[in-house]
Formats: sequence, structure tokens, C-alpha cells
Amino acid sequence: MVWDTQECKEVILLQGKMMMIVKTVKNGKEGDENKRLLLYLSDVTGENFVSITSIKEGVWLCKTTDSKWILKEFFSPKSLNMQIKLTELLFSHHFSQTYRFHPVHAKKDISFNKRTYGLIQYIERNLDGKKFSYHSHENRMKALQLLKKFHHVTEQFSGKFENDMHVFNQIKKWQNRLHEFKANEKYLERWLPKKFYFAFLDWSEWSLDYMIRNKDYFFRKPYCIIHGDVAHHNFILGKDDLYLIDFDLAKVAPHFIDDLQFCNRILPHLNWSLKNLTLYKPLERNIEENPFLAALIYPTDLLREWNYFLKYEQGRGRLSSFLKEITFREFNEREKFVKEVISQFKHF
Repeated sequence: MVWDTQECKEVILLQGKMMMIVKTVKNGKEGDENKRLLLYLSDVTGENFVSITSIKEGVWLCKTTDSKWILKEFFSPKSLNMQIKLTELLFSHHFSQTYRFHPVHAKKDISFNKRTYGLIQYIERNLDGKKFSYHSHENRMKALQLLKKFHHVTEQFSGKFENDMHVFNQIKKWQNRLHEFKANEKYLERWLPKKFYFAFLDWSEWSLDYMIRNKDYFFRKPYCIIHGDVAHHNFILGKDDLYLIDFDLAKVAPHFIDDLQFCNRILPHLNWSLKNLTLYKPLERNIEENPFLAALIYPTDLLREWNYFLKYEQGRGRLSSFLKEITFREFNEREKFVKEVISQFKHF
């Protein structure tokens, strides 16, 4: 958004005012920053923001005298504007199980200390305060039904985003992930016994080989907007409904790209059973298609977590309980699942 000269002057004056105020604050750097941010939010929205609490890096809960908002830092104005566009289109197409952005975004940007922020509607959780998880069949089914509703709605306007987003390439992403995993072999030796390393390698290469030979399937139309991160924490049990949040990884793609990730997320709760997966009717058609089945074998979570561990966490000298769980304790069930799926391919 381009501001006129008067608006630019107002921003400069406001920043100067905040710099003067911050000199009088003695609660440390973070306290200073929060006070300045509250002052800025009050000024830019015309509302009285009274508190700000960090939820995680780059995300805060902000309160005014009569409402709550989530403040989130975005990578760029472009990424923020695309999400505003997406959520507005969702609501205009009668998909209300998500959040809206603050009306101020229709008038001006929220930019503070050269960072881009979005002010997002706070969704009140259900009365018992429980967080959503994939532990129950009921929750898994509710999440899948909401995800399919999201795909159905976004299929109607995905063309509006094809100039902003490239069509997602699942094969390329997984090739890059496998390449990084292979490049880490000498560092993995300390943590990952060869039995597991070569099993993960075999599963990955078998899966990618089949996917590459059937690559047209993974670009098959119709396209929709996929969510891109269907982890349980991106579903919120609200007071009256289940909500889908956080569209940072949204892309234009066939709907079943999300379904692949959803299957990968819930299979550990299904004891890595293909039979149990067929109980989810919205996935039935996908499971009947060989390219989808082949992609299910790819150990995307294992490669992702090991690559992340070597890049950021190996200095701690220990594996997380989660990494141990998906690597070692689930191995036998997962190996059995891989063999079961491959047995469906009679020509192999």
C-alpha cells in the first residue's frame, strides 16, 4: 500500500514520539518494544490496546479494553496481503470456519520497525479449553471434513492466485528433502544406525521413482488452494465450531496434496494400518490410486525432522522424545505398512 505525503509525515512523527517514550521505560528491551508496539497499534487502529503477551516467536495475544486480537509478524507485505485476500474470499464464499483480519488492513499497512504485521481475529476456544488433537477418530474425521470443505470452496477461486503462487511441486520438494538427508549421512552416523538410515533411503527412493514416472498425476486439475500444514495445532476447537487457521504455507495444487500430508499425520494414530485408513471415506478415492499410495510410503516426517535436528538441535547432544518415537518405536509398524502398500503394486 502506498501512503501519501501526509500519512508518511504522521508515521515519522509517531515513530519519533515512540522513541521519546521508550527512553522513560525501565523494564528491559522486550518491555520497551512491547510498550512501543501497543502505542503504535492504538494509534494505527484508533482502539485502546492495553496489553500484549507473547505466544511464540513472532506471535502475540493483544487486548484492547473490549476485544482480543492476535498480532503476527509476516515475512513480507506480499505474503500478508495474499492471506488477507484468501480469508476475505473464504468468507465471501460462505466459509466462516476461520479468522478475519482487522478492518484497518483495508486502509493501511501495519509496519513497525521495518517489520510487517497482521492483526488477526482471536478465536475463543471451547469452554473446557482443550486443544485439538488427532488422538480420537471423531476429531480426525471433523478435521478431514473441514479440510475437504476448504478445498471445495477454494477450488472456486484458485485461479485468482495463480499469478501470485506457483503451482506446488510435491515431487521437487521431496527430492530436495531427500537430497539434504543424503548429504547429512556422515553426521547422521552418530545418531542413526545404518539399518534405519538405509530403510528410510529405500522407502524414499522407491516412492519418488514411482511418483516421477507418474508426475502428471501430481499436477492434475482441478486445482484448489491447499492449506499446506495440516498439523493438529492448525485446527482450533472454538466455542461453537472447529476452525482452520494459519495459511502461511498455502499453495495452488490438487486437493490430494493436502490429503497426503493429512494421512501422514494420522497414520501413527492408526497403528500404520492401510485398512484403518480406508475407514475415512473422503480419502477412499485417493487410496484407490497407485500414485497416491506410492507417495504415502515417502517418509516425509522422518526426513524433515532429522534434517531439522542436524541443522538446529544436534548441539544439545540428545534426541527429542518425538524424534525417538517416530524413528525407533514406530519403525516396525511403519515397515509393515510400507510392505503392505508395495504389495498392491503387482508389477513391482
